[in-house]
Amino acid sequence: MRDLILPARRAPGTVGCAAGVALVCALLAACRAGVKGGRIVPEDEIWIAHEAIESGAAQVVEARIQPLAEPLISDGRIAFDDLRVSHVLSPVTGRVTRVLAQLGQQVEKGSPLAAIVSPDIGSAVSDEVKGRADLVATEREYTRQQKLFAEQAGSQRDLETAENAYRKAQAEEQRALQKLHVLSEGTVNAVTQEYVLQSPIAGRVIARAVSPGMEVQGQYSAGTAVELFTIGDTDTVWLYADVPEAELAELHTGAAATARVLAYPASVFEGNVEWVSTALDPALRTARLRVSLPNPEGLLKPEMFATVYIRHASADRLAVPRDAIVRINDQSFVYTAGEIHADGTQTFKRRHVEVAAQAASPDKGALRGAERYAPGADGAPGMVAVLSGLSEGERVLVEGAESHPSTAGTVSFTKDQMGSGKLGTTPVEEQEVSNIVTVGGRLSFDDLRVTHVFSPVTGRITRILAAPGEHVKKGAPLALILSPDLGATFSDELKAKADLLAAAKEVKRQQEMYTLRATARHDLEVAEDNYDRAKAEDERALQKTSLLRDGAVDSANQAYVLRSPIDGDVVARMATPGLEVQGQYSGASNVVELFTIGSIEDLWLLGDVYEVDLPYVKPGAHVELQVPAYPGRSFRGTADWVSDTLDPVLRTAKVRVVLENPEAVLRPEMYGVARITAPARRAVTVPRDALMRVGDETIVFVEGPHDADGGVTFQRRAVIADEQLPTDTVPVLAGLQAGERVATRGAIFLLGML
Repeated sequence: MRDLILPARRAPGTVGCAAGVALVCALLAACRAGVKGGRIVPEDEIWIAHEAIESGAAQVVEARIQPLAEPLISDGRIAFDDLRVSHVLSPVTGRVTRVLAQLGQQVEKGSPLAAIVSPDIGSAVSDEVKGRADLVATEREYTRQQKLFAEQAGSQRDLETAENAYRKAQAEEQRALQKLHVLSEGTVNAVTQEYVLQSPIAGRVIARAVSPGMEVQGQYSAGTAVELFTIGDTDTVWLYADVPEAELAELHTGAAATARVLAYPASVFEGNVEWVSTALDPALRTARLRVSLPNPEGLLKPEMFATVYIRHASADRLAVPRDAIVRINDQSFVYTAGEIHADGTQTFKRRHVEVAAQAASPDKGALRGAERYAPGADGAPGMVAVLSGLSEGERVLVEGAESHPSTAGTVSFTKDQMGSGKLGTTPVEEQEVSNIVTVGGRLSFDDLRVTHVFSPVTGRITRILAAPGEHVKKGAPLALILSPDLGATFSDELKAKADLLAAAKEVKRQQEMYTLRATARHDLEVAEDNYDRAKAEDERALQKTSLLRDGAVDSANQAYVLRSPIDGDVVARMATPGLEVQGQYSGASNVVELFTIGSIEDLWLLGDVYEVDLPYVKPGAHVELQVPAYPGRSFRGTADWVSDTLDPVLRTAKVRVVLENPEAVLRPEMYGVARITAPARRAVTVPRDALMRVGDETIVFVEGPHDADGGVTFQRRAVIADEQLPTDTVPVLAGLQAGERVATRGAIFLLGML
């Protein structure tokens, strides 16, 4: 067949013998001369013998109009299904005492996430008790005034005053109930003022930004509230993409769509268009669409970039077979039938054409062995729409089947040239490949083994009771603080108790007098109302003082002992004698951390994994860490969590590694290099020197079948390879099959001969 086709001497953007590559010609002998019967074949033509066309070795077809279902192609971004994700903030201001949910943990709706001690709890409960007491008192008075007015024993003004007081009490009770209702989504302990934050939905803990001892602002407070947990379900994700205005007429909801991402280039994710925006972006002139993609294995992560292919209704287009398109650099060409010479040889002249976008993608070779993601025509697979440069009825040369590659990207060698030893080939093999991903990382505390200690009272530090580096037990004294808050708080409690006792005595006296008919019913009701109010105030005072009972309190000299909430070492101390501190519940903006208590027996390594490495990093993978402080020494750990989302700026996912540190040689904030080992996998591999980079493509030269005279043709083919592994053999993700042979030694000269 190759003897029946005379190729052009060179194509634009390529290098051949006619271009004067003397070194290549000297090493690999001469290229085929573009000469036929003493006539020179022009560089933009191919001459094919009549016998080749008659036998079907070379195919010639007419360009014709036919229905094509060309896909709409667009770039997009993976996002959460916003009905399957919840961003959890704290409804109360306070301090986190316990973290109850781990990263990656599956939680149910209502599962506890964290415990927060907050004065908002006592305030909300006390407000509701006081509001209820006021409502009962005003309702009684309003009822009494109604009866008096009905008997003409009371004035209209007194009735209206009682009614107004009753309405105000109703409003205040409703306000207190609404405030308490906000907290009803969690578990409230009015005695300890602890609020247990609960998950609003079922899902996984995707992100967590909370640790014991952390101060949090309530989402309804005047402060800046931060997201504490992200709970989500990525079994289904959304893909957002923008489509040009011109494509909207052929786009509809329910259309089938496929998507590809960089991390899994050989995988196709299928879904459907479920929403198309009704408005255009005024600057880009595009409309946004949303595709729902099933994601049961969790491979797709929010913030991944993706390419989406959307099939739409067929339209009549001028079309030619895909194999008729010849790609030279970034341009598309076809060879159109021309004159027939006296010896029966027919001329095919190269012509530039504009084709539909999917034909220009370099997937013909790169996706060999995988499904092509640019669908063809309905009933005519492999057809490509020609937008310009060709007319209906013109005849074009079609590239044959696998046994007949196009002349573009092929180089032929004779038997003698192959035997010269200048070119070597190697079979493509399938073998076990060990994956090792190298990432940089930063050491940090296990956030369940560290706490940040603040003062609950405003005052002045008089004594420091714990030194940096000292190991302390839970409840051990850290500092002594002299605070006027103690006197005021406990005075309020004593006053509230005294008022409650007095109100109780008055109720008892009024009950005895009313039994003897020595007092009015109104006086008894007033005494009962005063008792209810005193009881509410007493509860409010108790709630306020209960936060201070964790420390050893001397109410006489107003001294408060700050104690450690956990076992650990004093990692940092910002407290000094004489330092004025603000109470963490005072509402001041300059509340400072006084102590950091933590344990470094176990540390976390937080690293960033690039999107292309995600298939090789799984929880449970073994990790070796090296840090500059201990050259030549490796620290071993295990990856226990990989983030479900990507950083939208760095395009990386967080991985967390648990490291044992019994000798305490590793320190938080150290930087290191980690090697993550993934389980071995079977993959098609080629020697590294078989791969070459041409523009944005990675290519190889695949050995074709031998001619009868022993000649060999090499076909250039684009592949997708994982070149990050530090080995002599490279896994090929798509483009090659086991058993094929590729050029290794001298492959660079084949590139020069194209």
